[in-house]
Amino acid sequence: MENATVETQTEPKANIRTFKSSPEVENFYRFVSENNLRREALMIVESVHKAITLKEKAAKKAKKRGRKKKNLQ
Repeated sequence: MENATVETQTEPKANIRTFKSSPEVENFYRFVSENNLRREALMIVESVHKAITLKEKAAKKAKKRGRKKKNLQ
């Protein structure tokens, strides 16, 4: 079995409407529907959403800490 590498892409945040109608997402929806993978797809989407949310919260918290340190000095 080959080792798969996952590359993270940094893309600008797209409008949610544009995202939902992108060809990649439409193909994903079609694949999930045709193969009855709704439960598995939901698990994947939830884990990705959680990872993104945690990353954003950490960045926000770090930014907030930076402001407090500047105010103390």
